[in-house]
Amino acid sequence: MIVFTAFGLRGLVDLVLATVTALPAALGALVCYGIGTSTGNIAFATIIQSHVPDRLRGRVFSAFDLIWQSMRLASPLAGGLLADAAGICTVYYLGGALLAAAALAGLTLFGVPGNRRPARASHSPASHDH
Repeated sequence: MIVFTAFGLRGLVDLVLATVTALPAALGALVCYGIGTSTGNIAFATIIQSHVPDRLRGRVFSAFDLIWQSMRLASPLAGGLLADAAGICTVYYLGGALLAAAALAGLTLFGVPGNRRPARASHSPASHDH
């Protein structure tokens, strides 16, 4: 849940950055963005560590890092091209909307603790005591 909440926080910050012009408000929003990024990255790394077998963990983290770093190079290019074509506010509104959609999808698909349905009991013959 922390990963998706962090997406939502970062999306909200993008929307704030698209609309505010006061430097203190923008700086405060960026502090929140950093908090969301840090907690989201820690939670995501923890999920990978806990769900990937030990023998594959190095390969998975290497692949993840390759993808992450590649996107860190590609996203400023895409953002710059979009900013030239449609304006910087559009980039922030689009980024905020995408992050908010990712947060909503994640929380909807994977649930919010306390709102999850209990697992159904198995009805296979092997699960019954005779």
